[in-house]
Amino acid sequence: MNFEQILEMEAQKEGEAEIGLVRARPTAIGRFDTRAVMADLNAMETKCRALINDADALTIKTNEQNMEAVNISGKLQELTKQVKKKCEDFLEPYKKVTSAINGPKKRITEAADKAKSIVNQKIFQFKKQAEIEAAKQQKLIDEASKKLQESLNVQAKELGIKAPQVAPIQAPKPVTILRGDSGAAVYTRKVWKCEIVDPDKVERVYCVPSQMLLNQAVKMGVRKTPGCRIFEDETPVTRTG
Repeated sequence: MNFEQILEMEAQKEGEAEIGLVRARPTAIGRFDTRAVMADLNAMETKCRALINDADALTIKTNEQNMEAVNISGKLQELTKQVKKKCEDFLEPYKKVTSAINGPKKRITEAADKAKSIVNQKIFQFKKQAEIEAAKQQKLIDEASKKLQESLNVQAKELGIKAPQVAPIQAPKPVTILRGDSGAAVYTRKVWKCEIVDPDKVERVYCVPSQMLLNQAVKMGVRKTPGCRIFEDETPVTRTG
């Protein structure tokens, strides 16, 4: 399926009458030609620099200068809107393609990750069982070695000689890195983790105040809380038509 077909499907799904546009300009999607929009953005950037220079040089001592400041603020606000709209309009058809592609991508990767997690958990359980069996074997070997050493000690004592020492025997250890025929490998990594079981008992040094929760509390009417300064702040806001 090519970009044109994907875009047509998305347009039909959302009830948008854009199929004609897509058919008329299928190659524009493939080329991702930014020359026209970049020319407009460069012109807007030049305009922005001029407005920034005006803002830097601005001194307000009279009503006329104050009015000029309002005009500059309005022009900057309007320029911001124009730039955002220009970019959004240009990227809209590509967003449709991205959205159509990202849907299957998300479904496939999430399903694959979930399945991989299940398989790895089964591998981990098999590994733990192998470790248990190896520990049992090691215990049997150690017990047998101990009995043999005791028997040798008794015989040596009867003969009046020094008993030979039984060499330690190590049971085969489970494989730590499992390798498949395809070249894939699965292994375990040990890391230290911390899990909160009783938040009230966590030391204060490990607790971080939440600015988001505090801001929500202030919006709800809280005007005083220990450790914080709650005050009314006044900020200029620009509005354009």
